[in-house]
Amino acid sequence: MKPPSPVSPHRPASLRRYFVWLLMGVVALFVGGMALSVVFSLRANEAAETRLLNVAAMQAQASVTRDWNYYQDVIDNLARDPELIDLMLVGTDADKQQWAASRQRLLPGILGLALMSPQGEIYGDAATLRLGPACLRDLRSPRADNLSRVLVHRDQPGHEHVDLLRDVRGAGGEILGKLFVSVRLAQLQRILDDSTRPGDASRLLDAEGQVMVASGSVTGAAYEERLPLEMGWTMVQQSPVRYGGFGGWLQILAGLLTLAGVLGLLIVAALRIRRPVMQDIMAAQDALTCLTRDETVPPIVTRYVEFVPVAVNINRIALHLQAQRERLEHLSLTDPLTGLPNRRAFEVYFSQAMGLAERQHAVALVMIDVDSFKSVNDRYGHGVGDQVLLALAQSLKALTRRADLAARLAGDEFTVLLSGLDAAGVNAWYQRLDDHFKAGLGAIGLELQTGLSAGQTWLGSSAVDSMNAALARADRALYQAKARGRDQLVQYATLAPDAGE
Repeated sequence: MKPPSPVSPHRPASLRRYFVWLLMGVVALFVGGMALSVVFSLRANEAAETRLLNVAAMQAQASVTRDWNYYQDVIDNLARDPELIDLMLVGTDADKQQWAASRQRLLPGILGLALMSPQGEIYGDAATLRLGPACLRDLRSPRADNLSRVLVHRDQPGHEHVDLLRDVRGAGGEILGKLFVSVRLAQLQRILDDSTRPGDASRLLDAEGQVMVASGSVTGAAYEERLPLEMGWTMVQQSPVRYGGFGGWLQILAGLLTLAGVLGLLIVAALRIRRPVMQDIMAAQDALTCLTRDETVPPIVTRYVEFVPVAVNINRIALHLQAQRERLEHLSLTDPLTGLPNRRAFEVYFSQAMGLAERQHAVALVMIDVDSFKSVNDRYGHGVGDQVLLALAQSLKALTRRADLAARLAGDEFTVLLSGLDAAGVNAWYQRLDDHFKAGLGAIGLELQTGLSAGQTWLGSSAVDSMNAALARADRALYQAKARGRDQLVQYATLAPDAGE
């Protein structure tokens, strides 16, 4: 019997070598994945930049069109104004110049405004009405009767503008004269400045391709979007080519950190995985707890791909709920019709105003309402009444400073907190508001015999003052303004002790 052959000696495998090869394979796969991710990120970034550029161009286009349509509507309404038609029939040249000068002061963004005869003769002094040499040259040219296209003038630095011309027709359609208006390009410049993202560039080109207004600049390679406007202009939006962008570099940085984490996990072994896994689970649990308590949820940054869908969903739900809470809070402090702060917002701000008054700052509380507002609603309907309230709200927004507050309490009752004005300053502010309100009604075609009555008091005028007491004093003064014939401001400090009782 043969003896058994000796067993061949078995060479043990090197665990270290196996681990090194495994580590190198993981690194190679990860580097390859990162390279593909960078390529896809660049492609996705380019597509995203193009979409954002298109959206920005469309928003700028819509803003310019909306602002331009506003001036078109205002000029059309002025040309159809019955007062203007009567003036063109029987008014003197001085009356026509005075009318043009008064409308010029009331309309924001208007450089020049003049009335002309059917033959093109200007009523009044062209320099007083701010008609420049280029405007006069175009009006005297053979094409002056056909200014349907928009003319752009840049001959006077600081007074760049566009011209508009409208026929003033009588009741039978006959041409009584012409209305000439020039609108400052600064209005369009502000729109472009507000619509242009940091780092981007916007240009508005006229019908000849010349730059009218521009905002920002882009050097080097850039994406470009061109959108036509109905008046023959062109909106050009540019964005620089950002290779990878901030998000792309963050992605690369996150990938490198993740690679370091993977290598560290392979080194410390599987038993150390439990701790980070439990941390992710606890972070998700804490986020869910915050959601149930309506608290701010910190963003969840997970370490493992298995938890990414959960983290994304929780982050998305948290952002949605937070945005919803902010919208509800805004709605609770805003009047839905006028967009002004409501009574609740006024109550919140009043304590700050009282703090100023207690520190010896002059703070005036003015209560305002529209004269004969019930008659307007009864005669013309609530739709016209809403337009009157909106016109008052627009006037308040235009004439109150950032440090002041204008709010709608209820119905046609509005209240304003003004700081840093004396009695004469408050009265001057009221006069400007009354004029602006009436001009606003005329601009939207509402010829109503109405005005604004107002009562004013000073905060802290008594030893122990409060919101209800201040409102009661302003209301008494408002009552006196009504009793004295309306369309005026009465200051409570000027009333007799028993006034308003």
